Amino acid sequence: MPVRKIAAFYRRRQALRPSSEKAYEAMADEATKQEATKREDRRIRGWEIALALVVLTVCLLGGLALAERQSSGPVIGVLQFSAPINFTTADQLVRLIEAAQRDPSVAGVVLEISSPGGYATSSETAYYTLLNFREHKPLVVVVNGLAASGGYYMAAAGNRIYASPSSYVGNVGTRGSRPTDPTLAPDEMTSGPYKLEGGSRFEQIRQLDLVRNAFLNNVVTQRTHAEVNPLKISAAEIAEARIYLGSEALALGLIDGEGSRIEGIEAVADLAGLKRYRVVDLPTYLNLEPVATSGDLFGAAQSLLAEAPAGAVLMLDSRIPFPENAPTQGWKHLRKPRAGLDAIWTDATSRTDGAAP
Repeated sequence: MPVRKIAAFYRRRQALRPSSEKAYEAMADEATKQEATKREDRRIRGWEIALALVVLTVCLLGGLALAERQSSGPVIGVLQFSAPINFTTADQLVRLIEAAQRDPSVAGVVLEISSPGGYATSSETAYYTLLNFREHKPLVVVVNGLAASGGYYMAAAGNRIYASPSSYVGNVGTRGSRPTDPTLAPDEMTSGPYKLEGGSRFEQIRQLDLVRNAFLNNVVTQRTHAEVNPLKISAAEIAEARIYLGSEALALGLIDGEGSRIEGIEAVADLAGLKRYRVVDLPTYLNLEPVATSGDLFGAAQSLLAEAPAGAVLMLDSRIPFPENAPTQGWKHLRKPRAGLDAIWTDATSRTDGAAP
């Protein structure tokens, strides 16, 4: 190769060397920037991954819970009512039954009753709520020892009623405190003679009978059309308000069979056409407050009587006595004092209160 060509080659090489070094430096800077960006991406991606894992875990657990609830099939809810029927317990029952009616996974309900009854209005509310539920889903009642008066009113709403042979059932009727005649209040005025009492004693008795008749008619209607063991006694006999043993109630058609929770669950499954199902505690399953229970049913019923407003109509076990009340002042506060008659008045009132003349 000629010398001139070799020299030209080296000159060109020397001329290109600076630009090559600049290119290398630029490439190094770019590589450094890319590495820094990757480190930043890795740091951000770590937080994203952690958050994503948390979200996925929550979704997974929720999905498993939902899948378990749905895949396990329908459920039969068991609801215990062991208390007198008052405004609170009736409201709790209504909330639970209405929620069970709305929940598509609840195929039916077994209602275990242990109640001496209570207020007439609360008993009627419970009855009609249960009757409405029965129109949509099966309802089977199990008498757990006692279903008297309003307690039996609730039971009458069921498709079927089961009770042990020694349970107490029936007592279809109403009760109320002794009616009083209208009086005048010493410290107020009223617009009519019945404003304070709401009516005469005869009207109070009539209202008691009207509520009793509605109770009686509903029981007769439900038990007459019972599929398993229809009613075998007359309405007049039921109106006597007797309390029957479970074995007697079965013979008279007031219940459908002797049994307990097991028979109740089997009956709901049969009515709903279920082969596979789960049995659950209804308040727990629905995540709602259970019905408040009373350990001493008769003591709680006695307290209910003591707190009942004047003239209240009750559907309560007739064996529970009314609490003793202090003697009413009656006509004492209605007298118009006159001079010189205080001694005569004192003597007369003492004789009225039982003192020796």
